[in-house]
Amino acid sequence: MPDTTPRVVCLGEGLVALVAATAGPLETCRTFHRSLAGAEWNTAIALSSAGISTAVVSRVGDDGFGRFLTAELRAHGVDDQAVEIDPIAPTGLYVKELSPRADGAVEGTMHYYRAGSAAAALSPASLESPVAVDLLAAAALVHTSGITPALSPSARAAQEALVAAPRPGRLVSFDLNWRPALWRGREDEGRAVLTDLAHRADVLFCTRPDAEAVFGTSAPDELRALFPEPRYLVVTHPAGAVAFDGADRVGSEALDAPVVETIGAGDAFAAGFLAGVLTGLTLHGSLARAHRIATRAIASTRDHVD
Repeated sequence: MPDTTPRVVCLGEGLVALVAATAGPLETCRTFHRSLAGAEWNTAIALSSAGISTAVVSRVGDDGFGRFLTAELRAHGVDDQAVEIDPIAPTGLYVKELSPRADGAVEGTMHYYRAGSAAAALSPASLESPVAVDLLAAAALVHTSGITPALSPSARAAQEALVAAPRPGRLVSFDLNWRPALWRGREDEGRAVLTDLAHRADVLFCTRPDAEAVFGTSAPDELRALFPEPRYLVVTHPAGAVAFDGADRVGSEALDAPVVETIGAGDAFAAGFLAGVLTGLTLHGSLARAHRIATRAIASTRDHVD
């Protein structure tokens, strides 16, 4: 039988997304479609779809939305054993408002309802349950993002513990995911926290706008000079991406594919690249796989691939 031990563990927040069924202002929308969201959870599902055994470490409420989220993970082949159930705090959610664009696609605007959620209570203890310890010990790679430390001091401590833990043979992947609304009033602190995490990662993902906002530059070669520590650095933009493996540099163009809505494409892209790295593809091959999986995320208004 094949070894099904999770090779990737994703730490972060899961959310329920309520997506408007039609484009227009929320006050006119009567119907919403429910789906799973959350950067690391999206990445976990995309990794599983690429054939990579994956688990999530997180927390959800003891409510219908929490049970929906864990059921969705299992339905997509993702291990949910290390998702804690909070008996008091609710599962976080957001509402996605859709606005039509001139090119026929739609633009998604998120309205978050996550304050005081179960995921915000992530802490180092979330990594210390017997299940989480076993999953992390077996992982070839752990993945997290810049959203997690913004949720709460305890969630930041959990991420710090994850990154600081000994990692013999294990890679740490970090997606910048700058969310200024989560750092409102403490933007400089957020930039410092995320910059430190970026330096300590083995794989660093960032979009050009996020890199400009946090690091002060979006030029790939300047970013490589600023961040020599990560073995892999991947800088994305709508037209394509530039990736580094040490000093090696490869550029690629995005695939020509119909776009319905782009939210979640970055998470799928990261999953494709990581799947390439874990299966021994070249830098060029890992980028190609990333683009292929990202096109599946932009084909619907859901945040994750099917």
